[in-house]
Amino acid sequence: MPTFNFRQTKIHFTQTETASKKPVLVCIHGFLENATMWQSIIPQFQDKYRIICIDLPGHGQTEAMGYIHTMPNLAEIIRGLLHHLNLHHAHFVGHSLGGYVLLALAEVAPEVIQQQIILNSTSFSDSSSRKRDRDRAIKMVQKYPKAFTSMAVKNLFLPQMHLRHEDAINEAVKQAKTCSTQGIINTLKGMRDREDRTNTLIHLKAKTHIIAGQDDPIANTNALKQIAQKHNLNFKLLPGGHMSYIEALPELIQHLKSIL
Repeated sequence: MPTFNFRQTKIHFTQTETASKKPVLVCIHGFLENATMWQSIIPQFQDKYRIICIDLPGHGQTEAMGYIHTMPNLAEIIRGLLHHLNLHHAHFVGHSLGGYVLLALAEVAPEVIQQQIILNSTSFSDSSSRKRDRDRAIKMVQKYPKAFTSMAVKNLFLPQMHLRHEDAINEAVKQAKTCSTQGIINTLKGMRDREDRTNTLIHLKAKTHIIAGQDDPIANTNALKQIAQKHNLNFKLLPGGHMSYIEALPELIQHLKSIL
């Protein structure tokens, strides 16, 4: 994988091509995921887009950074990637954690976003109970890192999806286990401490699309839908839960084609 340096850390990324004048689509993965999560989606769009996928710190081949992976710091990495590739703007899609990062990017550098797609994510900050869950997760990672990753990934899927998508879930667990323990802890802290960016979501001038899972146990789908309806944002509800790129892949691809 090619890399670029950000604060003395090599950030890994992939891209479908380098010399094209096609519009650029930057894909930002979720927690315990990496650039490989987009493998089933890239072939559907690479004829029309130059597609760039990043490994955020502590995920995939990129090492953890410092003590905490804040959303603004991760957003600066995305901006650094664009600068490294001499790109002034792009279309973006962010899954879960990637959506948090994308909204932070919209806050610090809205001019680089031509269009943003928030996938299985939310603009809201963590509730008090959710923050406590993050703290418990950090303690578990410190004691039982491999057990945590396996359990955490499986909990992202609806129970009724476990048998139907057994191979995909096993692959997701395999990829999650490549995350460093420090990277997991740093990212949990960053997600726990992130700010509410609903105002950023509402006021971004670039077109915003929100894609949610009907039974997502993590993102606050109903509250986000109300925000989207109130402020005339594009909102699409897909069957399944938090992992639409697996649980509702055909429907997701169909909707992405209508957007992109």
